[in-house]
Amino acid sequence: MSAMAQTKIFGVRVGVDPKILVGGLIAVAATLFWYNSRGDDERSAPAANVPAAAPAVAAAPLSRSRLPATRRASAANDRATLRFRAIDATSGKIDPTLRLDLLQKLQTLQTAQSGRSLFEAGLTPQEQVKLTPIKGPIIPVAPHPAVDSGGPGSAGPPVVNIPLKYYGFVKPQGRSEINRGFFLDGDNIVIALEGQTISNRYLVVALTPGSARLEDTQLKQGQTLTVVPEATAQ
Repeated sequence: MSAMAQTKIFGVRVGVDPKILVGGLIAVAATLFWYNSRGDDERSAPAANVPAAAPAVAAAPLSRSRLPATRRASAANDRATLRFRAIDATSGKIDPTLRLDLLQKLQTLQTAQSGRSLFEAGLTPQEQVKLTPIKGPIIPVAPHPAVDSGGPGSAGPPVVNIPLKYYGFVKPQGRSEINRGFFLDGDNIVIALEGQTISNRYLVVALTPGSARLEDTQLKQGQTLTVVPEATAQ
């Protein structure tokens, strides 16, 4: 019996029944497993809750700090804005009386010199200054050249001097014939009809027994030649 009660563990003899020893070891192992599993659950639960709570705590002061700034900004905007309240014209609370005394008092108020009058239409002094015309430099006008009156020494139109002598006239016999005249070009005798050109320059305009009307086609001027008495006597 004593031999059976002794058990050898790691080379050491223990006087305990092996069944009891195995049951005790199982109980200790179960206790350690339960304790370890419970400790892991408790540590994971606070770790998961802390990050969720921290933003809420930090967001509260932020929202409180933004609220006064928003109210101050809206109040400043309200002060700078001119707001009109709608009035119901059918309620009978509107006074249609025109206060001429208040308008007269407003007209007598002294306004700034640079401002525009509320009772007069027109430009402001600044706009009038801008519209003032700018005076440019005065450009002297050159005197007109004197007109030549044709006195001595002035270059006038050239004088026509046709170098021909008119000394004869022939009256045509029939109505269809044209007047003819006799001219001396130096020593040459030239017979020309009315409308004919002599020497490609002198146009015979008209012929009469006492004179001949010729025109210089280059100078565009005419000259009347009278019959030469010497030639007539000859």
